[in-house]
Amino acid sequence: MPQKSARLQYFLLALVAAFVLLHAYGAAIRDFNVFVHGQSIVRAPFESGLRLATTTNLREEALAAGLQPFDTVLTLNGQPYTSHNMLLGQIRRASPGDSMTITYHHGSDPAIKSTSIRLAAVQSQKLSPFQISVNLVFAVLPFCCLLIGLWVVFARPRNLNAWLILGILCYFNALIINPTLIVGPYLLIIALTWNIVAQSAMPVCLMFFGVYFPDRSQRDIKLPWVKWLIAIPLVLMSLTDFIANYGDMWSFSSISWFAPYIYAINVAENILAAIAVFWFFLNLGPKIGEATGDARRRLRILLVGSSIGLTPLFLLLTVAIVTKSDVGQSTPEWVDISVFLILLLFPLSLAYVVVVQRAMDLRIIIRQGTRYAFARESLTVIRVGLAIWMAFSLNDFFRHPDHQRNDIVRILLIIGVFFAFRFLLSNRLQKMIDQRFFREAYSTEQLLSELSDEARNFTEVAPLLETITRRLGSTLHIERIAVFLRSGDTYHLQLATGMPMTVSAAQFFSLPAASTTITTLSRAKTPANVYRDDPSSWLIDATDAERNALNDLSTELLVPLPGRTRLAGVIALGPKSSEEPYTKTDRQLLQTIASQTGLALENAELLHNLTTEVAQRERISREIEIAREVQERLFPQTCPKVPGVDVAGFCRPAQVVGGDYFDFFLLPSTSAAEPRLALALGDISGKGISAALLMASLRASLRSIAGLQQGDLAALISHVNNLVYESSTANRYATFFYAEYDPFNRLLTYVNAGHNPPYILRGAETIALEATGTVVGLLPDAEYAQAAIQLHPGDVLLAFTDGISEAMNHQDDEWGEDNMLAAARELLTRPDCTTTADQLLTCIFDAADEFTSGAPQHDDMTLLVCSIGHIATH
Repeated sequence: MPQKSARLQYFLLALVAAFVLLHAYGAAIRDFNVFVHGQSIVRAPFESGLRLATTTNLREEALAAGLQPFDTVLTLNGQPYTSHNMLLGQIRRASPGDSMTITYHHGSDPAIKSTSIRLAAVQSQKLSPFQISVNLVFAVLPFCCLLIGLWVVFARPRNLNAWLILGILCYFNALIINPTLIVGPYLLIIALTWNIVAQSAMPVCLMFFGVYFPDRSQRDIKLPWVKWLIAIPLVLMSLTDFIANYGDMWSFSSISWFAPYIYAINVAENILAAIAVFWFFLNLGPKIGEATGDARRRLRILLVGSSIGLTPLFLLLTVAIVTKSDVGQSTPEWVDISVFLILLLFPLSLAYVVVVQRAMDLRIIIRQGTRYAFARESLTVIRVGLAIWMAFSLNDFFRHPDHQRNDIVRILLIIGVFFAFRFLLSNRLQKMIDQRFFREAYSTEQLLSELSDEARNFTEVAPLLETITRRLGSTLHIERIAVFLRSGDTYHLQLATGMPMTVSAAQFFSLPAASTTITTLSRAKTPANVYRDDPSSWLIDATDAERNALNDLSTELLVPLPGRTRLAGVIALGPKSSEEPYTKTDRQLLQTIASQTGLALENAELLHNLTTEVAQRERISREIEIAREVQERLFPQTCPKVPGVDVAGFCRPAQVVGGDYFDFFLLPSTSAAEPRLALALGDISGKGISAALLMASLRASLRSIAGLQQGDLAALISHVNNLVYESSTANRYATFFYAEYDPFNRLLTYVNAGHNPPYILRGAETIALEATGTVVGLLPDAEYAQAAIQLHPGDVLLAFTDGISEAMNHQDDEWGEDNMLAAARELLTRPDCTTTADQLLTCIFDAADEFTSGAPQHDDMTLLVCSIGHIATH
């Protein structure tokens, strides 16, 4: 189903962020003024907490003037002390060293006393580096918690636990910042309001988080009323906080009726808050034993982080309750700093368990965190230390212009040491630390880098996939790995390790190219985590079939195998044996391996296709060669013996096989006379295999019926025409010349079916045997006429195809019939060309080749020569 919009959640987050950041802004202005102008800003000589005009926390100047705890102040500089805001107004207008006259009475003594307080500055002297660090910790730490809370909600806006975390983490900003010291009436109202809301919401949010994260606790299912018994009074008491704080700030008299109950309500609120925190732990603890896998790891991290982070703060709250003071005011500053630094573990653990999609085991976090802190971060400390040393040295160098040679050498050495360590030694030490303290991770990176280089060398798919899956499994300790490869428009499961997989089961696992999984990986081109419980995950849009397939394969990470134009495949990785999530380094290395594997797959596919094509071409070449041999066997292998006749023929195809046909054979004799000689020559339309097949059909048709219809050549050719027509396609035909020679009377009877006319060379005379009918095989039932010519001793019959007469040279000039006949007449005068018909045929081919001068042959060249008597008689 499509993901729902989070606009409403983001709008609420923007409102909360506006209040929070305005609160932080006011605090930042206050802190800046204190840091910069602290020696000129007056501090309040006493605080009253929520005891209205009664003093509680007294400064040294107030104690020196004779004030004691729980004195009731009546006037300030002659004006009635009516609100805390009035005290703030008096000290803002004063300067350090000014006197403030006050009247008061001590405890239940009605006697009015008067004294003068010499006002002191917020900072009596310049802050030491330690004091600056303390102030920075108290200024930055709550702001960090605030940003963590906002970031968690921004990352998971539809997650209720994320909003509960924001409510928890806003507490620390409100706890540290005193809103009464913020300058500006509007900022003061916003800060005071937010302060009350945040401090009241924290224990309620924490309790509900413990109840509902990651699932509702069994204890709450049995006792659902307990959380409401705690939450409802806390919410109601927060309303009294508004009354008390607003009255204390602007008018003591408006809440004088409420004053006797304020402290008791505050104590009850703190006790209920402590119970809420206790209920948080009481609900969270048993879940660890009930949960399994990732949920168990999250709960353990949350429980340990919360226990370590909140316990010191809980002790600090207890001290504040016992001493009846504000939090942190009755303990040393170093204790407060330690408590709040440890407290940072709490928001970090909260953010971690909600934002990350697969939590690491607590032991792994502790081990890696410890190694990181004591190994890698040591280099950062050294770099920072060298930078500070160089900065102070340069500052001192330029402040004192009278330099000695030793000073110049010293400053150059310091600069040289810094840059040498920063750009030369640092990386080498980092590598050494990786090898020493992170040997397993370093080895993993090395092995995966080597695997990436090896992947491109494979040329076969099966060995490539087996190597990749085996090395990934052993290096990253992954038991279940599946590989999907593209086949058409579907990605089929090609290989699976760590699970039983039959052929039928493998066919079940497939991902269509249009599926959410494939489109997501194709678009992102980076590894994608498979998060089943995250409402913002891409997997929400996937079909049930996709989710079921990924669940059955225990998939936690999908790695695309990119091709040149589209996705070549997908690797589905299951969980690590250590239950660690896949790190950023893992993902980067896997992506590199996947890129090389994808290219190797495409290369293997290309090589396979080329090999197949080459094999197919070789098979076709062998078949064509066989066809050529067969066709050559179809031509006359010997010359028939006929008295007074010499015959020769030759076909030179333009391709391996051709469509020209010539033949001569003796017809069965019907009397004691010499058998008749049959002469045939044809030119099939087209070239290659199809023409050769039609040529074979024409030869078979002719030879099968030639002996049956001797003398009636017209009927014979008509019969051949019908046979060829029926056995060929509509666009196939042949020009054909057929003749029968009777040696008894030297009569040549012939039919020319659309062929270029053969010629009889008789002395100086040239006789053309013109066409007596149309081509064969084009029209059914075509009629042909036969003709006859008396041959004389010395006559030479030349029958040829247009490949001879139309032979072309490099300038595309044709030889032509006239040139061919002229060359033949000239050759007949040469003794070396007139001994036999075969010699004359060879000489004519040589003359044609001399004309073409090696130009490509465009058509089959066939020539048939038949001489009567002796050629030499010419």
